Amino acid sequence: MQSSNKLSIENQAIVTFACAVAYFYAYQLNAHYFEWFEFSQGVNWLYLPSGLRLLFVLVLTHMGALGITLGSIAINYMFGASDAHVFNLGTSLISGGSPYLARFIAIRFFQLNTGLTGLNSKAFFKLTVLFALTNGLLHQVWFFWTGQTDSLITNALVMAAGDWFGTVLVLACASLAIRTVKSFRHIKP
Repeated sequence: MQSSNKLSIENQAIVTFACAVAYFYAYQLNAHYFEWFEFSQGVNWLYLPSGLRLLFVLVLTHMGALGITLGSIAINYMFGASDAHVFNLGTSLISGGSPYLARFIAIRFFQLNTGLTGLNSKAFFKLTVLFALTNGLLHQVWFFWTGQTDSLITNALVMAAGDWFGTVLVLACASLAIRTVKSFRHIKP
């Protein structure tokens, strides 16, 4: 993918919108197929959209974060309380901002290459755990502060576990898809 500096503003808007739509539908798929994994309202033992959060932000940086935020706004207003503007916007900002924060921390403290080269299994594990903990904790602190939950620690741990499982599954599938496409390129007709 080209650097966002090389993409026109129109193409950046299209990429951002595509991320929002993909995240919105990933949420619906997760709710439909993995509803039985729900621990409490908004907390799942397996949450596949979290993998898209990290994937989009790792690859697309600010366009991915903005797309996740916009998709989360749509989710919160369509499936949550449509009159809870502060809660909906705060939750959406955390949804888009937590993977961006995890990416920043990983670059700063884990020396993650911004081009994602050299991402080995150890770095991959540290990054996914960092993201899951960051996302789970920020969401649950926000939910606790706004009175949506009274079980901060338990919900944060379950949300982090669900985010980690979903992230590992999505990133592993993305990695497999990339390797498969690359292997087809090497096959000569």
